[in-house]
Amino acid sequence: MARRVTEKDIEDINEAYLICGTISGTAKATGWSTSTVSKYLIKDYKSKGISAPLNGQDVIIESAALDEAIDYLLSHSNLSCLTPQEKKDMKDIWKGMLV
Repeated sequence: MARRVTEKDIEDINEAYLICGTISGTAKATGWSTSTVSKYLIKDYKSKGISAPLNGQDVIIESAALDEAIDYLLSHSNLSCLTPQEKKDMKDIWKGMLV
C-alpha cells in the first residue's frame, strides 16, 4: 500500500524545492516521485525556516535570521577576503549543513 502525503510531507517537499530548485532534485531529496512533488508544490511558497538541533531539541531558525547571522560571521572573520560569489557559496554551504 502506498503511503499517503501528510501536511508535514507537503511542507518538506516545498522546503526541499526551495533548496534544490528542481523537481527532480526535490524528488530525490524527499523520496517522493516527480509527479507527487509536482502535484504538491505551492506557488510562491515562503520558507518556514530551517530546523537545527540545539541542546537535543530541534529549533526553527528563520531564514532572515540565518542570513543575518551568516552575514555577521562573514563580515567579522578572516573570510572577508572572499569574493561576493564565494560568500554566497559559503552561505549555501552553511545552510545545507543545518538541514
